[in-house]
Amino acid sequence: MNTPTLNDDRVAAMRSSVMHAVDRDIAKRGHRARTTIGLAAASVLVVGLGSIGINAISNSTSGGGSGDSAGSSTSIEQPSAAGDTAGRDGALTEQDKKAAPDADREVITTAEINVTVTNPREVAQKISAYAESIGGRVDTRTEHGDGDDASAFVTVRVPSTKVTATIDRLDTYGKVTNVSQQNDDVTAQAKDLDARIDALRLSIDRLEKIMASSDTSAELIKAENALTQRQEQLESLEAQRKQIADQVSLSTLSIDLSQKAKADSVEPGGFKGGLTDGWNALVSAVNNVVEIAGVLLPWAAILLALYGVYRLVARRRGWN
Repeated sequence: MNTPTLNDDRVAAMRSSVMHAVDRDIAKRGHRARTTIGLAAASVLVVGLGSIGINAISNSTSGGGSGDSAGSSTSIEQPSAAGDTAGRDGALTEQDKKAAPDADREVITTAEINVTVTNPREVAQKISAYAESIGGRVDTRTEHGDGDDASAFVTVRVPSTKVTATIDRLDTYGKVTNVSQQNDDVTAQAKDLDARIDALRLSIDRLEKIMASSDTSAELIKAENALTQRQEQLESLEAQRKQIADQVSLSTLSIDLSQKAKADSVEPGGFKGGLTDGWNALVSAVNNVVEIAGVLLPWAAILLALYGVYRLVARRRGWN
């Protein structure tokens, strides 16, 4: 077997074939590396964008208010008239106002009642005692006159659940001639006040924290002024809420008590009655005559004086 001779051309061809194979292997490895790096980079990019999107969605669904609060934690809110800030933080929508169930409704009940009784003064005392016995109170009570001319007026506050029972009770004292009852639903107003009060309390807490961490006297004075105004607004709203709660829990009944008309008395008859009637008629006639005489007497005096003058003149001239 003859071994091929290695000349320069054959060696060059072999070297070229080997280098070409090496270059092709290097190119394949580089392509694989670039593909792997590209896939890894794409995965990282997708994960990063997904995290950003999830955070954005979470922030938007939570109301987006935490960032604003954090950014302004050291700022002092400027108060507005009648607690506008509190109103913006705790305002109720119309749907919320209408969604209150009947059990949570707050209603103010007032009534005006006219009652005809035999003894207004005595009945006024009974009504007052009854109102206090069922957990109410008497706001006003006035009594006038006595006997047939007596009258009374009472304003009582009774529990809202006892209004019907109280009106029924009045029927036992006399005759109820008129009842005018009015129910005002103040549920929305009460809830709005509650929201404003809660918002103001939160604002006061923030201002107290700001005062505790104030570094300069200027910041402290500014926080104190804002806190004072917030507390004044809070006291005003709490007073309004307390008044509504009182009107809801205790209904107002204004009761007018009038005297029952008595039957006309019968004048006595017979001889005594006739004698009385005759005497009264005589006295009336005499009074009429005296009155007429008093009217005619001045005219009679004038006529008499004129007649005397006439007689005197006639004598002197011999007319007779």
